[in-house]
Amino acid sequence: MALSGARSAAHPFSVSYAQIAIGDRSFSAIVRLPLDDVDLLLRLDRDLDGRVSPAEIQAAAAVVSAYVLKHLHVTADGVALASAVGALAIWRDASGFEYLQATATADAGRRMRVVSVRTDFLIELYPSHTTQAQISAAGRDERVVLRPGAAYERRVADERWTAPALVVAGAVILGLLVLTRRRRRPLALAAAMILAADAARADVIMTSAGLNTTLKTMERLEQQMAGGSAAPQAEATFQLAAQADALASLLNAEVESHGMEQRELIDLALSRTKALGIVIAYNRDKKKFFYDGALFQRYLSAAPRGPHASDAEFTLIAYQFYQSEGSDLGQLLSAVETKRRFLARHPAFKANAELRLYLAIDYRDLYRLYREAHDAASADAYRLRTRAEYQRIERLYRGTEQASSARQLLRRFDEETKQK
Repeated sequence: MALSGARSAAHPFSVSYAQIAIGDRSFSAIVRLPLDDVDLLLRLDRDLDGRVSPAEIQAAAAVVSAYVLKHLHVTADGVALASAVGALAIWRDASGFEYLQATATADAGRRMRVVSVRTDFLIELYPSHTTQAQISAAGRDERVVLRPGAAYERRVADERWTAPALVVAGAVILGLLVLTRRRRRPLALAAAMILAADAARADVIMTSAGLNTTLKTMERLEQQMAGGSAAPQAEATFQLAAQADALASLLNAEVESHGMEQRELIDLALSRTKALGIVIAYNRDKKKFFYDGALFQRYLSAAPRGPHASDAEFTLIAYQFYQSEGSDLGQLLSAVETKRRFLARHPAFKANAELRLYLAIDYRDLYRLYREAHDAASADAYRLRTRAEYQRIERLYRGTEQASSARQLLRRFDEETKQK
């Protein structure tokens, strides 16, 4: 499952656009928001076919209009203007990237002197989401970047112009001065921006477009589970479990690479999957997200000899292994028997090298527990089993990552046992 699609590679940053016109008594704006982001947030694609149609936008017109008005803030002389949203449409840029286009207008009913504009679109997904705006007033055009918490302010009465300002909590952003003073070096600035964009593009893991696709797939599979005959229901159950497992893995990759920079997307992923009855939770001890595996278990109950039974069973074994502390004797003995039964039933399973590595580590932990309990006979038995399993992995799966790990672990284990 890829949560960072091909289109997102061309747009590593989510940015909105606006064309704003300020008249003597009125205000109008054409706002363009990334359609993938709006769909993820407002769930426009009701038939879950992977695309938002014009008909679906019109069906959600009330919701979309309310969202635009909530996040577009316009005041004239300190008084908020009541805006109205008109036409809604899909707009595509030169690369084919889709945006939701909305037209908003406001009539002050009087001559305006100072107009202030602020936007905070899509902050539910990206707290620092920006809107690149082209603002026209009294025959003059200006390009500005609108950021959450910052207001663009301009005096427009009598065509007397003051320097436009971006105000954050009452203070002018001094960064504008820096850019103005460096206009003689545009190439250096452009090069830096290109390098930054390339670096970000190479390190994109989790995107709203990819998450949106995954959540739609999961919702479709949930619907398939609810109807039809037993075999298609079981297939949908396994595929939904696989999606949940892959999403948990991707959340881990995102956090490992970027920490909680994408907290809003992560929280949205967790809340949406929870609404589907899928539990993905963060294990603080292991510092990882884990899917609880309920749908894998459900699949095994419905199709114990189904085409995905071995995959489902292996995944559940892996979940247990990675979340275990290796300090509970009874739990370890039970886990060992589960792994041995699996190997006996599925001697040619594709992931047996990995499973045998889990088994060897279980043996090692049992050796340690028996040694600490001063049960010399049992400790020695599991010492021998540990060594034998590591050696078996090296022999059977030569050249694999598991064989390399087994060789290193055996070396450490031999050093450990020689010291005792």
